[in-house]
This record gives sequence, C-alpha cells and structure tokens, in this order.
Amino acid sequence: MTVYSYLHADEFKNIQEVGAAIQSYAKTANLKINKVLEETNPSRSNWQAGEPGRLLLENRAQPGDVIIAYEAPDLARSTCQLLELLLEATAKQVDIHFTKYGEVFRAQKTNKLADLLRIMQHIESDFISRRTTDALARRRAAGLPLGRPKGRKNKSLKLDKSRKDILRYLDLGISKASIAKLVKCHPQTLYDWIDRHNVPVSRKPRKSRKAITSSTMMQEA
Repeated sequence: MTVYSYLHADEFKNIQEVGAAIQSYAKTANLKINKVLEETNPSRSNWQAGEPGRLLLENRAQPGDVIIAYEAPDLARSTCQLLELLLEATAKQVDIHFTKYGEVFRAQKTNKLADLLRIMQHIESDFISRRTTDALARRRAAGLPLGRPKGRKNKSLKLDKSRKDILRYLDLGISKASIAKLVKCHPQTLYDWIDRHNVPVSRKPRKSRKAITSSTMMQEA
C-alpha cells in the first residue's frame, strides 16, 4: 500500500501549513506517507489535469493505495468534477482522505449513501467558498475594486419605491413600527431610510379630507 500526500497551495493557503495539517492527520490515522504530490498551480480547469487525477488515470496508483488531500476544492473545480474523480478512485480501489473534514471516501463498489451525503455536505460549502474567493482573486489580479467603492452609496434603496406611502403615513401620525409593517420591512430598515433621506422625525399629523371639509362647513355656517 502506498500513501500519497497531496499538497495543493494557492494564494489563500500556504503549502507548508497544508503539509503540516496532512502530516498530523496521517499520524492520527496511523498512516505512513510514502510519496508526496505537490502542486502550486491553482489555474487548472479540470480534475484530470491535477496530480491526483493523473495518478489515477495513468494507472500509477494500485488497489489499496491512499491519497490524503486537505480539502475537496484542491482535487477538483466543482462538485460534479469531484464526483467524477471519486468514481475513478472507486474503479481503481484507491481511498481518499479529506484532512479538513476528518472524512474518508472508501473505494468500495457499494458505498453507503449516508456516508457519501455526509462528505458531500462538507464539500459543497467549500466549493461555494472557493468560487467566491476565486472571483475576488480574479478581480484583484485585474486591478478591479473589491466591493462597493469607498464613499459610494446605492443610488436607490429598497424603500424608495414606497416613499409616497411612507410620507403619507408619517403625516397621518402612524408610528414608525406600524409603517414598517405596512411597507413590509424590518423597523430598522425604515429607521435607516428615514435617516438617510433626512425625513423629519416628527412630522405634524394632517387632518383627513373629511375632517377638513367638516371644519370648513362649520366656519361658513
């Protein structure tokens, strides 16, 4: 049995730290690492181009061998790609250990569905996180700003479309908590909108049209 340690590093992970984590895991799992696969090129687009993929596809790995990786995104670029790799590992009878999750994918023809789903739950959250960090890295490399430019505010807010209704409710003396329910938003969202637009905190309640008409008729009489 040959135990392979796969060290994959990028700008978000230091290869020495990854190696130390895998060594610690191997010691706990009573595995002796025989060979190290090292890769520092995060730009590959398919699992087949990575060191573990080539190890499996070129039949260099033998039945009973083990690959220890830090996390799923190190092996593939998506959940679908990872499933392809795991199927290939199953065909070659190679177990894959994931250090970060403390999980093992056993190369068995009949893997328990519950075990596979447990591993996939860990994996999917990591792929979502990796896609986000990769997108930020591409923007940084292109010299593009990350997030909203400093000092810039949204041109429009969620409650802008309800502006007339909010002002009318304030004129009628309706409490801000009740107005928030009427326009279907959280009270704090309404408070922030009022502060943003410098709406007077206390607007003088206006009389209803019916009340104004009655008052005018009494004066004329």
